[in-house]
Amino acid sequence: MKKLFLVLAAAAIVSGAYAEGYQVNNLSSKQNGMGHVGTALKLNSESLHFNPAAAAFQTSKFDISAGITGISSYVRYNNIDYSGENRIKAESDNKISTPMYVYFNYKPSERLGIGVSFTTPFGSAMKWPSNWAGAHLIQEINLTAFQIQPTVSYKICDKLSVGAGLTVAWGNFDLSRSMFPVGAATNNTIAGILTANNMGQYAPLFTNAGDKALLSAKLAGDAKVAVGVNLGIMWDVHEQWTFGFNYRSRLNMKVKKGTAELNYLSPEIKQVMSATGLIPRLDEGTFNAELPLPTNLTWAVAFRPADKWEFAVDLQWVGWSAYKELNVSFNEPELKIEDINSVKNYKNTLAFRFGGEYRACDLIQARMGMYVDESPVRSDYLNPETPSMTKLAYTAGLTINPVKFMSIDVAYGYVASADPERTGSYPYINSLTYGIAYKQAVAAGAKPEAAAATATKAASEPFSGNYALHAHTFSIGVRFRF
Repeated sequence: MKKLFLVLAAAAIVSGAYAEGYQVNNLSSKQNGMGHVGTALKLNSESLHFNPAAAAFQTSKFDISAGITGISSYVRYNNIDYSGENRIKAESDNKISTPMYVYFNYKPSERLGIGVSFTTPFGSAMKWPSNWAGAHLIQEINLTAFQIQPTVSYKICDKLSVGAGLTVAWGNFDLSRSMFPVGAATNNTIAGILTANNMGQYAPLFTNAGDKALLSAKLAGDAKVAVGVNLGIMWDVHEQWTFGFNYRSRLNMKVKKGTAELNYLSPEIKQVMSATGLIPRLDEGTFNAELPLPTNLTWAVAFRPADKWEFAVDLQWVGWSAYKELNVSFNEPELKIEDINSVKNYKNTLAFRFGGEYRACDLIQARMGMYVDESPVRSDYLNPETPSMTKLAYTAGLTINPVKFMSIDVAYGYVASADPERTGSYPYINSLTYGIAYKQAVAAGAKPEAAAATATKAASEPFSGNYALHAHTFSIGVRFRF
C-alpha cells in the first residue's frame, strides 16, 4: 500500500507538467493578431522565434521587440455517470498566465544578422477547488518555462536566407493534489481500517471530515537546462510570394531533485495516519524524471496580392508521439521504491494557422486570423491536469506607429474547443481499495503477482467526465528600430 501511494503521488509530479496545454504560441503581440502565423513573414527581430532565416531580411540596423500576453482560461467539468441533481460539477479558478518575450537583432552587414531572444515557450496554470471530485488527480498546478536563444541568420543571395539558433531552456513547477479521493466513501474506508487495527477510537476523525481533503501533497521541482536548436529557411520567390520552413528540435527536460510537502486536514489526522503507516515519508525523499518537449516542424507561405495586403498560412506538425511514457525514480534507496512507469501514448498533431494584414496607412496596420490546433491526448487518458481539446481560435490585432522608429502592437484572441465538450476518462487505482483487496487475495492463498492483478482490477476507478473550456488572450508589445 505504501508503494502504491508513492506511485500515485510521483506520477502526478510531472504527468501534466509539459502536456499540450502548456505549449505557448503567444510569443509576439503582433502575430497574436494574425493567428500566430509568422514562418513565411519578415518580422525583423521577432523572426528569431518564428523563422531565424527571416531575420536576415531586417531593413534596420537594430531591431528590439518586447511584449506580454495575459491568458484568462476557464474549464468546466461534468461527471457523465450521473444526471440531474446528482450530476457532479466543478469549475476551475485559474489565475491569469503571462507569457512574455524580448527579441533583439543586429545587422552588421547587408547579408548577416545576429540576435538573441528571451521567451517563455511553455507555461500555464490550472486551479480546481481543493475538495472537488477530481482532487485526487489535481487541485492546482503552476508551470513556468524559460528559453534563451542566440541566433545567426545569413542571406545566401537576395532571395534566399538561412538561420540557426541555439535554444537553452529551463523551468520550474508546483503541483498540489489530494492523496485520497475526497468524500464519505474514502472516510468510511479509513475508519474501517482503523477499527480493524484496534484504533476505532480515531474513526470519528475521518467520518466527520465531510467532503474535505484529508491530506494533500504539494510537489515541486526545477527542470535543469536543456539545449536544442531552432533552424529556418526563407525563399523570397518574388514580390508576391514567400516560402518559409522552421524546425525546432526536441528538448529533454530533466528534474533531478523534486520535493514534496504534505498538508494534513488537522494535526490529529496527521498523527493517526503517521501511526498507521498509511502515508509514506514523501516529504523526506526526492525524485528524478525526464520529460520530452516535442519536435516542431512548420511549413508556411505568404502572399501579397497588393501593396496594402499580406496573407499567410502556416502548417505546424508537433511530434508529441515522443511522449510515450513517463518514468520516475526516487533518489533515496532506503525508501525502497521501484522505478515508476506511466504510459501516455500521445499522438502527433497538426495545427493549421491563417492570418491577414491590411496596411491602412503608415500610422496603422490591422490584422485578423484563426487557427485549429489538434489535441495529442487520447480520450482514455484525458486528465483534468490538462483537459486537452482540439482548439479553435479567432484573433484580431492592431499596430500603431506613433513615430518612425517605434510601433505599438495590441491583439485579442478567443480560444475554445472545436467540440462543445470533450468526454474521456483517466485510469486511476484507488490505493485504499487496492490494499484491502490485496490482503484479502493473499489471505485466500493467491501468490503476490496474482494478488496484485486481482487487487488492481478491484481498485480500478477511471475518472470520467466531460470538459468544456474557453480562454481569452490579451497582448501588448512595443518595437523599436534604428
